[in-house]
This record gives sequence, C-alpha cells and structure tokens, in this order.
Amino acid sequence: MVDFTNNEARNWIKNILKNNLIKEGRAGGWMHDFGEYMPFDSVLASGVDPIKYHNQYAADWAAVVRETLDEVEGG
Repeated sequence: MVDFTNNEARNWIKNILKNNLIKEGRAGGWMHDFGEYMPFDSVLASGVDPIKYHNQYAADWAAVVRETLDEVEGG
C-alpha cells in the first residue's frame, strides 16, 4: 500500500501512473480502488492513527489520481 501521508510516496506513485499508464497510451483507464484495504495496523509517515486515517485513505488515493491527470492532461 502506498503511504499517502508521505509526499515522496505520493510523487512516486504519480510518476508510475504518468509514465506507465498515461504517457504510454496503452491503457484507456485503470482500476484504482482497494483503498478500503489499508491495514488498521499500518505505520504512516505522518504518525496519524491508521484507524482514524482508514476512511481518508480512499479519498487520498482518488485525489492523487486526479492530481496526476491534471498534471498530465491539463485537467
């Protein structure tokens, strides 16, 4: 699982999406759910309690994808 509380991890996954899915042009889309599977015993870079962050994880995953598309396709 990508730790979205870590900016380096956010940038890493955004680069994966940009270079391997979007710019390659071989995928018309991708499945990016599974945010609900963030383990309750995770250790997050921000130090936030993973039980409190659990529901936010899926929203942050969607935000990272939106940011990535905005950066590549200009919104």
